[in-house]
Amino acid sequence: MQTWAIIVDSFRESRDRKMFWVMLAMSVLISLLMACVSFEPGRVSFFFGMSEIETGIFTLGHHIKPQAIGSVVVDFIFDLMMGHVGIIVAIIATAGMFTSMLRHGSIEVLLAKPMSRPKLFFARYLGTLTFIGFHGTVFVGLTFLVMGLRWGVWLPGYLLSIPLIVLLYSYLQCVSVLVSIVTRSTLTAVMLTLIAWVGFGGIQITDDLFTEYPLWQRYQTVYAITHTARWIIPNTADISLTARKWAGTDSVVEMMPVMDDEDRAEVNMARRVEAARLKIPIFYTIGSSLTFEMCVLLLAMWRFSKQDF
Repeated sequence: MQTWAIIVDSFRESRDRKMFWVMLAMSVLISLLMACVSFEPGRVSFFFGMSEIETGIFTLGHHIKPQAIGSVVVDFIFDLMMGHVGIIVAIIATAGMFTSMLRHGSIEVLLAKPMSRPKLFFARYLGTLTFIGFHGTVFVGLTFLVMGLRWGVWLPGYLLSIPLIVLLYSYLQCVSVLVSIVTRSTLTAVMLTLIAWVGFGGIQITDDLFTEYPLWQRYQTVYAITHTARWIIPNTADISLTARKWAGTDSVVEMMPVMDDEDRAEVNMARRVEAARLKIPIFYTIGSSLTFEMCVLLLAMWRFSKQDF
């Protein structure tokens, strides 16, 4: 009961922050903008027919391709809104939740309750996850309804993007929590978490480049370090790929324009990289990321348990 009370209190605290309403407004705005678009055989209309472009990307013969439309939603709208902008806003909004708890006057009240420090720590951590869980549900739910009601495209697998959003956020939030406990600085927690996110993605991109350009693998030391590091750090760059796979949408690579041999070569390389990433079992991708998260959380919990307040 105490654990649930702390989780609810953490969500209420996040709700009182301006970023909560900013994210909610962004989800509604994106959904409304999507509703202004319509797909017809051979063309796409914007703002209820005020403007349109001719394209056959989203059609097969005289029929709309649901998988192509779903690919745009997952790879661009979902990936940009919840995979990048939304996560940054969530990190900024929740970074201060642990530092505020550690302030004199707040921590004494919490520690006075008959609850162990590890239990208090994980209850607070789960409370921060409710922030992104709520907004992820709102965003995915609204865009799912727009695709179905406005475009006639129903992709039930797209709803599985909700836990993926929470996973991506948790991979980064564990870093934010550790830094918050060590430094007790919200700004430092935000900055180092964003730097860590860039580092995680950079390592994955570098490893993909080794796959894309096999000749690079002659630098065996660099390749071995990069490839090993990829399985230690969270695989943040795989979230959108997993979302598209579960939703059953087309590959965005297939939508890339091919104008000449150079474009064709780039498309083939992108296909090779994507095929290599798709061969990796989801269990390994998520499992290795959760292992990293748990190790960081245990370290943060140990530091929290040993601190004097």
